[in-house]
Amino acid sequence: MPEGLGRKGEIFVDCPFCEKAKIKVFHKEGYYQARVSRISAGAKTTRHWVPDQYMVLEDCPNCGAKKKDIEAMLEGRYQKKRSREEIIERLKKRGLPLVFEKREKR
Repeated sequence: MPEGLGRKGEIFVDCPFCEKAKIKVFHKEGYYQARVSRISAGAKTTRHWVPDQYMVLEDCPNCGAKKKDIEAMLEGRYQKKRSREEIIERLKKRGLPLVFEKREKR
């Protein structure tokens, strides 16, 4: 495997949400980075993998997905936003004792 920075540049990718529009993205390929640890007995060089990095440059013109959400989806750390009702239903299915009071309007 070659060492050093991987290729980088602007590319166009399909929107991960609607898969219809093309989005402009700055992509930096993953690479191995050498790290040196030193102790009194000598030094040891280990190689660590630095993953791909994506920087989304525009929102999706078709579905309106935000740059932040598209970037999270490309990096594999996107979580769907749940409504309050979905969260409560999920907690009830787990069998947790829940008490919710409705607030009265004054």
